[in-house]
Amino acid sequence: MGEKNEAYLKKVYIQTWGCQMNVADSERMLGLLGRLNYRPTELAQDADFILLNTCHIREKARHKVVSRLGELRPLKEENPHLIIAVSGCVAQAESQALAKEVPYIDIIFGPDQIEDLPNLLEKVIEKSEVDKKVSESYSTNKAAPMVITKFDAKEEGYSIPIDVVPPYYDENKNEVTRYVNIIKGCNNFCTFCVVPYTRGREKSRPEKEILDEVNFLVQKGVKEIILLGQNVNSYGLDLIGAPDIHSSNGKLPFADLLYTVSSVPEVERIRFTTSNPHDFTPALAKAFADLPKVTNSFHLAVQSGSDHMLDRMNRQYTRAEYFERVKWIRDVRPEIAFSTDIIVGFPGETEQDFEDTLSLVQEMQYAFIFAFKYSIRKGTPATRFKDQVPEDIKDRRLQTLLEFQRKETERQNRAEIGKIREVLVLYKNRKEENSWYGRSYEGRLVKVQSPRNLIGKLIPVKIIGANLTALEGHLV
Repeated sequence: MGEKNEAYLKKVYIQTWGCQMNVADSERMLGLLGRLNYRPTELAQDADFILLNTCHIREKARHKVVSRLGELRPLKEENPHLIIAVSGCVAQAESQALAKEVPYIDIIFGPDQIEDLPNLLEKVIEKSEVDKKVSESYSTNKAAPMVITKFDAKEEGYSIPIDVVPPYYDENKNEVTRYVNIIKGCNNFCTFCVVPYTRGREKSRPEKEILDEVNFLVQKGVKEIILLGQNVNSYGLDLIGAPDIHSSNGKLPFADLLYTVSSVPEVERIRFTTSNPHDFTPALAKAFADLPKVTNSFHLAVQSGSDHMLDRMNRQYTRAEYFERVKWIRDVRPEIAFSTDIIVGFPGETEQDFEDTLSLVQEMQYAFIFAFKYSIRKGTPATRFKDQVPEDIKDRRLQTLLEFQRKETERQNRAEIGKIREVLVLYKNRKEENSWYGRSYEGRLVKVQSPRNLIGKLIPVKIIGANLTALEGHLV
C-alpha cells in the first residue's frame, strides 16, 4: 500500500487463543476491520484497537485473559482512546464476570456477534468522541463495557457472504493454506465440553457461500482448503431438516460438499477438522476413495478407549463402533495417518479404563495425538460427577500416554526414510538459508532444501531423515 493511504489507516492488534475456529474467526474479523481501514500490527503498543479472541476449553481460561488485560492496562491509561475488546468463548461464557473484573474493556462480544463488530466499534468511537469533548481527562473505570453475547436466533443455517465479510488475505504472506468455516456450534453435548454453551447449536453455511469463498481464496493463490467446524460431519443436516445423521435417509451433506470443493480446479488439497465418530457414515469413506484431493490424514477424536468412559462422556459411540469407522477409511486408504484427541483422568476413570485407552492407542497406531488432563468446566454436566480423579493420578496417566505416543510417532517418522512423498511447501524456514517447510500428503511436516522459492509448490521429496516433530528430504 502506498504512502498516500498510510495516513488514514488504523492499526489493530489481535491475539488469538484456542482452536482453529478461533483462528478463522480472527481472520474474518480482520476482513471486516479492513473495510474500516484497519490493518494488523504485531505490537499491541502500536494499536488503535486491541482485540483478544479467547478460548474457554482449558482450565482457568478467564484468569489467563484477565492477566493479559492487566498487562495491557498501562496502554489504556497512556492512550484513553485506545479501544480494547474481548471476543470468543470466554466472552460468551463469562461476560458478566469479565466486565466486573476488568471494567476498562470497551466491548465484550460472543462468536455470534462477529458480523456486528463494525457497528460495535463505531458506537464506542462515537462515545469516545463525546467523552473527549466533555472532558480531556479519562478514567479507565469511567463506563461499563458494552456486552453483546446473544446467540443467533435462526433455527438453521448461518451466513458469511464474502461481499459482507470479505476473507482477510495478506498479499505479502503468500498464504498457501486457509481455513473455511462451514458449520458452527455443536448438538452433541459431551458431558465435559463447553462448546454447545459457548458456540450454540449446529448451523451450516449455504454451499454457494462456501464455494464463493473457496474460489476467492484460490484466485489469490491458496492451494489447500481446510473445511472447518466443531463437527464437520453434521454439515448441512440442519439445511435438509434432519435432526441427526441417523434420520437423513443415508444422506451425508458433508460428503457432498467434499465433492463440490474438489471440483474446483485450482484446489490442490482438501483437509477438514473436526469429525465426531458418532456422525459418520460410509458415505464419507466413499468420498475418501473417490477424491484424491482429500489428503491422506484424518483427525478422528476418540477421547477414551473405555466404553465406561465413553458412556459417561456422552460420546454416543462405543469402542467397537469407533474401530468400525476407522476400518471404513482404512479399507480405501490403507496408509492414512490418523490423529486424535484424548482426555485422561475424566471423573470415574479407573486404572482399567486408562489401560483400555492405552490399548486403543496401541492398536490404532496414531501418527500423533492431542492429550489433556480433564479439568472442570463450569456449566457442564461433568462438574456434578462426584468421583473426581486426583491430580497426581491424572499427571501420571498423561505422562504414560504421551511417552507411549512419543515412541510411536518417532517409529512412524523413521519408517518414512527412503520413501518419496508429495509435499506442499507452506513457508520459508527462518532459521536456515534455502530451507523450506511443507506438509506431506499424510500431513507430516517436511523440511526441504532448495535455492528456489518453493512456497505453494507441490513437489516430490525423498525423505532422508526424521525426528519427533518433522521429516527432512531432498527434491527428486
